[in-house]
Order: sequence, then structure tokens, then C-alpha cells
Amino acid sequence: MILLDANALISLLLDEPAADQVAELLRSRSCAIPAPCVAEVLDRVMRRHAISRREFLERVDPLVDEVLLSLTIDIRIAQRAGEIRAAHYARDGAALSLADCLLLASAGREDEIATSDAAVAKTAGKLGIEVVPLRDSRGRLPGQG
Repeated sequence: MILLDANALISLLLDEPAADQVAELLRSRSCAIPAPCVAEVLDRVMRRHAISRREFLERVDPLVDEVLLSLTIDIRIAQRAGEIRAAHYARDGAALSLADCLLLASAGREDEIATSDAAVAKTAGKLGIEVVPLRDSRGRLPGQG
């Protein structure tokens, strides 16, 4: 399964450089997103891009109903996320949000994470999680300066 981070869904909503790649993942693969990442998406698009909650729901609800599984977080995943953040967070170079860590903690052995976030990609690599690299809003892949 492909786990999408918040940036992946934001790129789709805002038609950023990775939008076509994310759309293709949704068409061709099983995809999921942890519920806390959806909260991060909503926060960011409302604050930074003036998208209303209603517009967000109109765009995202059909995805969740049709092609995007919403992952719930149990206590085991929450504890693992706390461990990941404690071990890998660094303000300079690896500013992982709690939603990022919940995403990483949600990944199973066969899962991959689709992200444009360099800190998420780097941490996923350290944890042995495969990454599907996505272009960020500037068109750069994770790890490109």
C-alpha cells in the first residue's frame, strides 16, 4: 500500500508539480492516509491558501469514499510515533511533525510512503521504509537543495 503524506494530498488539491503523480498513484495503487495527516492538510490549506473547510470537504470526501483509505491511529501506532519523533526530530534538518511521525509509524513492512518532504523521506530510509519521491511545490524531489 502507498501511504500519502500531507504534502501529497496538498499537491493534488492545489495542482502542484506532484499532482499528476499523486493522481496516478490513486488510480493505479492502493493508497491510504493517516487521519492526522488529513488534519494537517486541512490546517495548511485553510491558513496558507484560503481554502474553506467546505471546499476542502467537497474535494477530499470523494477521494476518501472512492480511492483513499483513511487510517485510524491506535495506541501502539501513537507510541511508535512518539519514539520515532524522539529519535529522529531535529529542528534543523529533520523537523518532523507529529503527523509525519504517525505516518511513518503507520507503515507496515510492505508499505511505501509517497512524500516530497526531505525529512520524512530521510527518516523513512533510516527505518527501512520504501519512499515514492514526489516533487514539492518548487518541483524539487526530496533531498534536492
